[in-house]
Amino acid sequence: MSQLYIGTSGYDYPEWAGVFYPDNLKRKDYLAYYADVFNAVELNGTFYRMPTSRQMMSLANRSGDRLRFSVKANRLLTHEIPANWKDEAQSFIEAVKPLHDRGLLGNILFQLPQSFHRTPDNRLYLAELLKVFGDYPLAVEFRHKEWIRYSVFEGLAERNASFVFCDMPRLPSLPSLLYDNSITERVQHSAGMERMYLRLHGRNSDAWYAGDSSSNGSQRYDYQYTEDELALFASEIRIIAGHSKSVDVFFNNHPRGYGVQNAIRLKEFLS
Repeated sequence: MSQLYIGTSGYDYPEWAGVFYPDNLKRKDYLAYYADVFNAVELNGTFYRMPTSRQMMSLANRSGDRLRFSVKANRLLTHEIPANWKDEAQSFIEAVKPLHDRGLLGNILFQLPQSFHRTPDNRLYLAELLKVFGDYPLAVEFRHKEWIRYSVFEGLAERNASFVFCDMPRLPSLPSLLYDNSITERVQHSAGMERMYLRLHGRNSDAWYAGDSSSNGSQRYDYQYTEDELALFASEIRIIAGHSKSVDVFFNNHPRGYGVQNAIRLKEFLS
């Protein structure tokens, strides 16, 4: 049986006070409280601001070394790629090294935008990017369905990278793979996937493209999974666990505390 890690995408949300965190709990103590409930967390702030090793060491210390951290790669490596991207990659590697050295780094997450199509240039860039990160545990999330093919799964596995299976709205170009039990079939036919990574974004199709990227971040993820949906995820995860050494599951539907509530309920289903 594989090791199962369940958590949320981010943890430092003031609106979770009274929903998950006690009202009187100071924000500096949020992570320690979170670590009492979950064994993993996905750090998303690193996408917007290049992290530092000091920050990563502080997070490890505040969690009491009880959390497995998945760290989202900075946007200069996935969305706004400069000519000197290899220098940015080295800065990121140096930042997460303390987590890696302490055995607390679950994955480095590369979330590629929907505009990142499966072109020869993009395939070459992705191969070079993963090569720069060497033996670090990597996970790649594609936002365009062109990448959903077994050759991509196999190519990532050869490069020590996991394919990120996402749940998101069923829209024309999005690669939502968790509908209709489709993930089970893909796992069963994907030899070499030692690590599985699931991100649950919600199914708020009406708001997915609403507004600009700065304003729709909370709207698009404003979704609460139902009991039936969570039960289906639990069933699928049990199957996945029989094919992988580790499974990471993160809820990104953070508005109004939906993600943390759903994560707790999923843990109950799987217990």
